[in-house]
Order: sequence, then C-alpha cells, then structure tokens
Amino acid sequence: MKVSLLTNIPAPYREKVHEIVSENFDGEYEVIYCSEIEPNRQWKFDLGKYKRQFIKVKSLNFNSKTIYLYSNILRLLKVSCPDVLIVSGFSLPYIFAVIWAKINKKKVIAFSDATILSEKKFSFMHKIIRKWVYKNCEAFIGASQKTLKLFESYGATEKELFQSHLCVNNDLFFKQYRTFDKREYDVLLCGQMVKRKMFSFSLDVIDEIKKIKPNIKIKILGDGPQKETILKRLQTSNIEFSYPGFVQQDELAGHYTNAKVFLFPSLKDPWGVVANEACASGTPVISCENVGAAGELVKNALNGYILPINAQIWAKHVLDILNSAELWGELSEAGLETVSEYSYVNAADGLIKAVNSTIESNTF
Repeated sequence: MKVSLLTNIPAPYREKVHEIVSENFDGEYEVIYCSEIEPNRQWKFDLGKYKRQFIKVKSLNFNSKTIYLYSNILRLLKVSCPDVLIVSGFSLPYIFAVIWAKINKKKVIAFSDATILSEKKFSFMHKIIRKWVYKNCEAFIGASQKTLKLFESYGATEKELFQSHLCVNNDLFFKQYRTFDKREYDVLLCGQMVKRKMFSFSLDVIDEIKKIKPNIKIKILGDGPQKETILKRLQTSNIEFSYPGFVQQDELAGHYTNAKVFLFPSLKDPWGVVANEACASGTPVISCENVGAAGELVKNALNGYILPINAQIWAKHVLDILNSAELWGELSEAGLETVSEYSYVNAADGLIKAVNSTIESNTF
C-alpha cells in the first residue's frame, strides 16, 4: 500500500508528524512538495527522516501568496503511482493530481486547516473548485473541529472526518518553562508583520496598558512589510521593548517562556501555531473568535481569554493577569495541560486513521 501527500512546502511543525507516519503506517508513505520554500517564509530547519519528492513547478507570487501553476505532477504520479493521494491545496498541481487519481481509480483524501470563517469571502469559482475536489474525496483530514465543520458544509459525513492537529515540539517549550516571577517581559507579540495579524491593534492594547502600568516591557518577534511602522510606533510611544527580529523554531521557546502574556489578535487565521507555542510555554493567550485555535486550544477563562476586538477590554484582562501571580499560575498550568493533547503522535494518528478508513472501505 502506497500513500502520497501533496502539499506546498516543508514546515517545521509537520516534519516530525511525517516521520511518525512513515514509521508507523503499514505501507509506504511519501510527501510530495511543490517547492522547498516560499518567499514569505524565513524558516531554517532540518528535514525529517521520511521519503519526499519535489515537483518541478512554475509559480506566481501574488498578494503575499504563492500560486502554483504548470508542473510535472502527472509524470511524477505516473511513476510513483500511490494507492491513496492526500491533497492539501487547490492550485493547478493539486487539481491535476485529483484528476489523475480519479482516472486511475485511486483514493483521494482532502487535508486542510481552513474554516468557514477563513473562506467566508471566497469567490464563487473558489467554492466551485472546492466542491468538485471534495466530491471526489473518500475521507477528510482537518486541523481543527472548525475545519471538520467546513468539510461538513460541503457534504462530508461524520464517518469520513478525521482530525490531525497542527502542533509544535511541546517538550522543547516545556523544558524551558519559567515561573511568573522569572519572566522578564510583560507582553509578547509574535507573527508575520502583515495587516491580517493586527499588530496595530496589539499596540493599541499596549498603549491602554501603559496608562495604568507605565513601565510595561514588551518582547516582539517576527518580520514582514509592516515591521518599520510597528517598531517606529513603539519607539514613539516610549515603550520599553526588545526586538530580536525573526527567530528560528529552535530558539522560540526561550522567548515565549520569558513573557507573561501573549497577544494573538487576527482578522483571519485558520489555526495559529503561535497559540500552541504560547500554551506549551505556559504563557496565557488572549485572542479572538477570528482565530481557529480559539475555543479549541485556547479556552476562554481556562488558559487565556477569547475577547471582542476592543483595546480597553484586552488591556483590562492583561492587567488582571499581570497583577495576580495566582491567576497567571492557573491560566499557565491549564495551558500546559491543554496543549499536551496537541502532539506529533496524535497528529500522525489522525492521518493514519484517515488513510486506513479508505483502505477498509474497498479492496485494492
């Protein structure tokens, strides 16, 4: 039995999952990538121990996104000839791959982290393409319960749905855990510095906090087109902050565990692995309903807060946490407990179960 997963690029939070699937799946597992990296990524990490291939593809970079066009995917699939094809996108290589699978009577599984909210403004054509792909799928793998709801909206049944969490190396963060009094910074901001990540709103929150706590200290991580505007505003506001720039995955834990609260607003975020990183660090998360992890990993009043986009409300909750080591401790401990279920092993298990369901449904 051979399984191929077609996806965009290697990602640090999926490499170990691929390793575990490769080691534990009763058959051959490979990952087919469209590219080694995309222009909006600065990741540097070691690839996992599993079989992989990179297709030859022409791509177009538009609006901070990479759109994959013509490729040799058909030629590669003819040689590779997987029994089960998992697709995680909708650009041309994915469409051709699904067509190949159906012509050759192979099983197709859709894999996504999208949600009804993240696809709310998609065009009619976007939705037609998804409807066609999903109609030709025997199983569906979602990163969250919200993704499974999206699949259901396209007609997927409960028995066809499987979950494979997005997750990080929890142990790496657990090992560097610090208590409340050992954390140097009050607030952490981390992510791509683009409009969608709402750094300007986070700075509004910090301005509100500064009215009550003038000596607030900020740690900010990331890079992007809004970087200079964000840093200039912090300087103009006379806020004490540290900006080490873009930080690679193996160095993140030391920064997360050195801050007391993590702010995670977003206009639209299908999941948000930064929430995993914060919870694994025992750092309470304040987020909003626009984030996929909200209500699943980040639970209101348990390990953080899910709040309306209002700077004064966010500032009040941050101050409540900063002013109470006891409250912080409760939220921190709950975050560590909740994120422990979001592991590489569980993510791999969800993927393997989805594949096995298609095998069991028919004899090849």
